[in-house]
Amino acid sequence: TESIPGYACYETVEETFTAAQGLTTTYPALADWFDVGNSWEKSQGLGGYDMKVLKLTNKSTTGPGGGAKPILFVNSAIHAREYTTAPLMLAFARQLLSGYGTDADATWILDHHEVHLLLQTNPDGRKKAETGLSWRKNTNQNYCGANSNNRGADLNRNFSQSWNATGGSGS
Repeated sequence: TESIPGYACYETVEETFTAAQGLTTTYPALADWFDVGNSWEKSQGLGGYDMKVLKLTNKSTTGPGGGAKPILFVNSAIHAREYTTAPLMLAFARQLLSGYGTDADATWILDHHEVHLLLQTNPDGRKKAETGLSWRKNTNQNYCGANSNNRGADLNRNFSQSWNATGGSGS
């Protein structure tokens, strides 16, 4: 394993992607791993990552009336230094997949829904955190310059909906 300094039990970005891809090999009737876009760095030609989603569902069933299934979308690791969220979502995926056919809840969820997991929402920032920096944001160079360790957009606070609804006493 590549390991994160001081946090060897948590997967790196690459290890997360490898684990997700492995689930599609082990459970081909229930799991897909697909590209939904580019990280900020990749979009700028600076390396970066494909943004990928692990889609879990029983591919042989349809939604109500033969239509689309309801979708649960979960993003994790939006803050680069919050190491636990991506492994938690991987554990959730493993529980659903390994429980299919034997666990009534897992079977019902995958038969009647799609679960979309964006395991690494901020892979560029996560790579900074994996070096031992207490990195929170993405690595967008338009904020605080190209080389600053304070650069980037705080993705968790970059939504217009109800921003500063507490009058400054929280987000």
